[in-house]
Amino acid sequence: MSAETEREGTLCNYPLNEQGKCYRLQTSTGQDRWCTMNSLRTTVVVKTDISGSTSRFRELLSADLQALLGEHRDFLARYAARYDGHIIKAEGDGHWLEFPSVTGAAQAAIEMQEALRLTQLNRGDDRIAIRIVIALGDIAVQDGDFIGDAFALATRVEAVTPPDEIYLTAAARLALTSAEIQTALVESFAFKGFPEPMRVYRIEQRHRTRTIADTFILFSDLSGFGRMMDAGPASAAVERILDALDALTRGSAQELGGTVRFNLGDSYCVTFAEAAQAIAWAEHLTRSWEAIRHQEQFGCTISIGLHRGTLYTFRSFLYGRDVWIASQLQSASAKLLGSEENGIFVTASVRSALFGTPSHNRLQPVALLPLPAALAGIEIYRLCSANFEQ
Repeated sequence: MSAETEREGTLCNYPLNEQGKCYRLQTSTGQDRWCTMNSLRTTVVVKTDISGSTSRFRELLSADLQALLGEHRDFLARYAARYDGHIIKAEGDGHWLEFPSVTGAAQAAIEMQEALRLTQLNRGDDRIAIRIVIALGDIAVQDGDFIGDAFALATRVEAVTPPDEIYLTAAARLALTSAEIQTALVESFAFKGFPEPMRVYRIEQRHRTRTIADTFILFSDLSGFGRMMDAGPASAAVERILDALDALTRGSAQELGGTVRFNLGDSYCVTFAEAAQAIAWAEHLTRSWEAIRHQEQFGCTISIGLHRGTLYTFRSFLYGRDVWIASQLQSASAKLLGSEENGIFVTASVRSALFGTPSHNRLQPVALLPLPAALAGIEIYRLCSANFEQ
């Protein structure tokens, strides 16, 4: 029995046991149906849905699709757990979540949207965009399924929610207790199954600068790619290089806990929470690219600059002195490399974070000439091969 069907009939309850009740549903057709459900409880339910997923997912292999959906589910569960929420049901690429408060649900939803925006910069139409609906009402469990007005209304509101937005029902909006979360009326909608127009609100996502402290900021770039562009290569060759680099960069970053902040052509900015993860990814990237470029006969090597510091984000912008230092480190250190060399260069702050690891003993000081002003007073090290002995 769906939530919509339940609205169209009358429920008459008879005691069954301490855990549940027996209900007779008198439907609009005059037929009686019986079901068993637990007691009604008032709760906050959240519905998420990936926008435009049908056409995008059609292009994916089954294994890739399952991996993407699994990663998305883990993403939702992780952010929901911060506010004591959890997933109660999955429906394809959509999910139902439950929270103890509307304010917590709204804060989780805002963080989800922000995280998706910040981790998919420059992805264009290829990025994942979700719509989120928050509802408050009575729900019950019937034969392992969830039913109630909150589910029925959330489903209707989802149909009018644009990508990247967070919509709330009127009941949910009234239960918000945080003055930090601002809402605005969208309009009143006449939804099927509801006798009166229902007011729907949206959360006004105020974009503020977000500080990401003590993170490891990595810039990578293909050495020799510019010279190739000057020579006027065929479009097919450029596409092969960029496709191979993008697949390698994004796939390996995800495996090792990195976040691709943005990319511009053959340049990438990736951040990591731990120094060991960052240096492991840098080595994996250079080794894998070396194998690919020999196999495909690409004439480009990779140079990497890694710095520890703080970055700031506002909307889709990244800024901060440490971001500039990492960028300048990569650019300046690339000039030390031969035409067939890859290179990984780090600042002293990264070296200190690697103390006690095998990588620490493989870092050798280098001098950058000319020295960019941003790197003045900062010691620079190059990661030597694994068989290096100090």
